[in-house]
This record gives sequence, structure tokens and C-alpha cells, in this order.
Amino acid sequence: MPLKTVSDALRETYKVLKDSFKVLKEHPEVALYPYAATIFVSITYPLVSATIFANWYGRVFYNADLYVPHKLGLIIGLVGFSVFYAALVSAYFSCAVAAGVISKLENRPTPPLYGLLRVAKNFWRVTRFAVLSVFFFPIGIYAQRRKLPGDWLPVLGSSLTLRMAQLAPAILTTNKKVSDTVRESVDVMGKAWRPSLVLKVMMYGLIFLVIILPKLIQQGFFRSPNAGSFGWILSIEIGASGLVGFKVLNSIFTAVMYHQARNNKT
Repeated sequence: MPLKTVSDALRETYKVLKDSFKVLKEHPEVALYPYAATIFVSITYPLVSATIFANWYGRVFYNADLYVPHKLGLIIGLVGFSVFYAALVSAYFSCAVAAGVISKLENRPTPPLYGLLRVAKNFWRVTRFAVLSVFFFPIGIYAQRRKLPGDWLPVLGSSLTLRMAQLAPAILTTNKKVSDTVRESVDVMGKAWRPSLVLKVMMYGLIFLVIILPKLIQQGFFRSPNAGSFGWILSIEIGASGLVGFKVLNSIFTAVMYHQARNNKT
């Protein structure tokens, strides 16, 4: 992107962060969602993954050594499961936090756990989008295919930054098809994909630091024969909970951006 575009994106990102922290200051209960999501995953992920791999890993990967080392096969399985599980859980909490934040910004009365209640009421619709969330990039491009090839940069940027929080209003209030829901969300957000992209890069940078931290500690202080395997497993589990927590936190920023963009269009 041109230098002016980058500086504009950074300035817009700063404004979004400033407005979002103002919302958090006025409504501190919103901050409970990222904490709740992180705690939920940190508790459930080891239990769910241990149960699945205890019953499934031995049958599916019993010949893994023919293709890859056994430990690598385990790590590949854990990473794949972590990505899917994190996407599923973060999708629920992202929809909940978006519903709560937008409701508060519109000064509508919101009972405790309003966002989670809305998600529970639309559970199966939210679940369908949650499963598809790992494919949002190609879905976003397909939904905007008529804009190609002329507007390829906005199409690429908005598809790359597409997330559940900006889809939440349409998911929770309409019964539109996936592509129509995506198209409506992208049309509302407009040029907001630029600060959204900056926030996404910042988020994954923080997640990367969280993931490598156990390995750095293990390399520096532990020399046990099993330290390497334990370090990888701990990194993956902390990475899964950190990914969900940061995604839900980022959803607060996205909800603020969505609300501002929608008001600017009206």
C-alpha cells in the first residue's frame, strides 16, 4: 500500500482503539467476554483434545511413522484441532461481544449476558457461520466477485479481515444466505478493512509471542528428555486459549468499527 494509505490506516486504527477503550471504560462488563473466552478454552481445550486424541489418534495415525515421525504427526493433529476449536469457540464469543457492544452503543437496555443470550437463541445459525469461519477469506472473495478485477485491493483486504464480529448483526437479526450476509457486512464496513487489517496484524503478532513463550522458557531452563514435547504441547494449548482471547478482544474493536461505519452510511 502507498505510504499515505498506511499512515491513514494507522491513524484510523488509533481512533478505533481510542473509541473502543472509551466503550470499555463506560461499560467495563464488556471486558469480561475476552477473559471468559480465554478461561473457557484453557479449561475445556485440554479435556476435549485429550478425549478426542485418546480415542481417535491411535486409530487414525497408527501408521503415522510410515509417512512422518510420530511426534510430528501428533503436533500436526493438535495444531489442526486447535485451529478448528479456537475458530468455533471464538465465533460464539465474538458474536456475543458484538451484540453486546452494539446494543450498548445504541443505548438500548441490555440485560446481563445479553450477547450470550442472543447467541443461544440463534445457536444453529451462529454455528453454521462458525464452522465456515475458517473459510471466510475465499467466501469473502466469492461474495465480492462482481467487484473484480478493478477493486481487487479492497476485495482482498476486506476478505482477509472478515470476521464473525462484523457479521454478527446480520447473523443475529436476519436469515440471509452466507454470501448475502457477507456482502451486506462488507458493504457496511467499506474502507474500514484498512484499520481492521492493522488490528489483525497486531493481534497475530501478540499471539505469536504467546505461542513461542513456553518454548523459549523450555529452551532456557529445562533439559529433560520430554521437555521438548511438553513445550510444544503447552505452546499449542496456550496458543489456542490466547488466540480465542485476542480474537474476542479484537471483536470489541470490530464491533465499534461496524457501528461507526453503519452510522456514517445513514
